[in-house]
Amino acid sequence: MKASYKLFFLLMVMNIACETLVTDIPESRLPHAESKLVVHSFISPQAERITVVVSESQPLFPQSDVTDRVIENAVVTISDGTGEVVLPFDELTRMYSIDQSKFPIKASKTYHLIVSAGVRNVTAQCTVPKNIPVIKSYVLDKVVSPNAFFGNDEAITLKMDWTDISGETNYYRVRAEADIEYSIPDPKSQEKRIRNDFNFNWDEMTGRAELQTDQNRDGMLFSSPLGKVTLPNFTSVIPESTTQQPFDPKSRVISVIMMIYNTDIHYHKYHKSMQVHIDADNPFSEPTTVYTNIQGGLGCFGAYNLGKLTYQPD
Repeated sequence: MKASYKLFFLLMVMNIACETLVTDIPESRLPHAESKLVVHSFISPQAERITVVVSESQPLFPQSDVTDRVIENAVVTISDGTGEVVLPFDELTRMYSIDQSKFPIKASKTYHLIVSAGVRNVTAQCTVPKNIPVIKSYVLDKVVSPNAFFGNDEAITLKMDWTDISGETNYYRVRAEADIEYSIPDPKSQEKRIRNDFNFNWDEMTGRAELQTDQNRDGMLFSSPLGKVTLPNFTSVIPESTTQQPFDPKSRVISVIMMIYNTDIHYHKYHKSMQVHIDADNPFSEPTTVYTNIQGGLGCFGAYNLGKLTYQPD
């Protein structure tokens, strides 16, 4: 048999084998997985509200018409060991939510979360970290780079330093957001001024990470990765023409809010595993497991104590 015929025969056998594997296995022999309650809540003394998102996971072979899986009729209870409160469902945000003035979250306290939906019940607990991290110093800068189409792109960069809270195990997360006022093209008035918040993106190639721990670094100085926000940039179209021309948004930074989260271990492990899961975009890589501390379900109930510093230009 010639080599070409051998290859053709081998490909036919492989194709038949693969097709048989997919079509001939009865559904009764396939693994069966029920949907589970999925709960996400991250509490903090600095948050204005306590919020809990309750949904359900998709079964292994979901129906094609399955879309919104938010659970609206659950009973969501949070307690601190002495008192408790039931969180109502908010139709607007599609979350269970309550103002923290009605049930304050306090540092060092342990909180218990109970979610019931029909016959399904899940529980979780977390302890709010005791101390607030303090930002020791920061560097804000402006970067200008050439734009391939019009003018230049402008961005602001940020780097923060803080000292580890010594004598205890700590898990940190860095965040920052810029409040920016700028103009957008408007057919009626040529331009319109608006304001928006922009989150900084962190460049972890510098060796620092958005999520850090003080393992073997107790009491030492910590640094954030380099954060960056690109200022708004637009092009506008000349009326009755397809020609584009530069449009100056006249961006103005109103403020920059710098944040260091001192988180509990559940918050840290969950977000770390989510980061690994998102980065694992190689279809041939090992599967990753997303961390959960929800007993009987999926998701995370975590806590953090937040240190903030606000910069406002003169």
